[in-house]
Amino acid sequence: MNLLTVVIGAMAAYRVSYLITREEGPLGVFALLRERIDQHQRTWVGRGLNCVLCVSFWVTLAVSVIIGVSWLEWLAMAGLIVMWREAMSK
Repeated sequence: MNLLTVVIGAMAAYRVSYLITREEGPLGVFALLRERIDQHQRTWVGRGLNCVLCVSFWVTLAVSVIIGVSWLEWLAMAGLIVMWREAMSK
C-alpha cells in the first residue's frame, strides 16, 4: 500500500465531493444538479447529494478505479475523509 497515493487520492476525492455538495461548479452545473434531482431533500438521493461524506464515499470509489488501487486502499481513502471531516467539525 502506497501511503502517498492514498493521501493524495483522499484529498482529491474530498475536494471533488465538496465541490459537488457545496459549490455551484462551472456554469452552475452542480447547483443545477442538486436542484433538479431533489430540491427539498425528500429522498435519500437528494439528501445524499448534500452530504459531503455520502458523496465522498462514491467519489473515492471512482478515484480508486481511475488510479488503480486495491479495495483496502479505497477504504483507507474513505476513512481518511471521514477523519478529516470529523476533525474539521470540532
